Amino acid sequence: MKLILKFLKPHLKLFIITVLFLILDVIGALFIPTLAAQMLNLGTSGSSFTALWHTGIKMAVVSVISGVCAILGGYFCADLASRVGKDMRVALYKKSLKLSVYDFKQFGTASITTRTVSDINTIQTALTSTIQMILPVPAICVVALALCFSLDIEMDLILLAVIIAVLILAYFIMHSAAPLFKKCRSFLTVCLQCFLKILRE
Repeated sequence: MKLILKFLKPHLKLFIITVLFLILDVIGALFIPTLAAQMLNLGTSGSSFTALWHTGIKMAVVSVISGVCAILGGYFCADLASRVGKDMRVALYKKSLKLSVYDFKQFGTASITTRTVSDINTIQTALTSTIQMILPVPAICVVALALCFSLDIEMDLILLAVIIAVLILAYFIMHSAAPLFKKCRSFLTVCLQCFLKILRE
């Protein structure tokens, strides 16, 4: 993670713009159902057509803004991932030029090619998924809670209690699963080393 942050640092402005557009998209996506509920309440309470029309216009405007933010957020996210991937490939290429003949033979051409192409593609995909799916989650929680408080305080307190319970449960699951993951990774490393030793013999 520290390595990815090192390559993200030169593109900090683009990263902030990307996250901002994604958060605006999330806010719009959460605000539309609120307006739809408001329109339904106005329709069932016998409000005038003008009130319904104004609410419908608000929904249309929010939908357009949210859609534009989603497109721009996806574009900037892809641009950011491509720039980070480019910087990584350049750094890896420069590092490979400094390798001695012995080190180059130890790594092998196929391994270096895989690190340069496949592995960095995987990092780019993980970076894109993290920015688009994980980073907006806090904004989703805050905006959803704010909208719920504006509608029904008692229901929002129940929702807040459920979120806290889920976070505590997720923390304990991650805390207990981390040692198991480390043991599994160590076991796989030992198996891989034994397998490579057998192949060399």
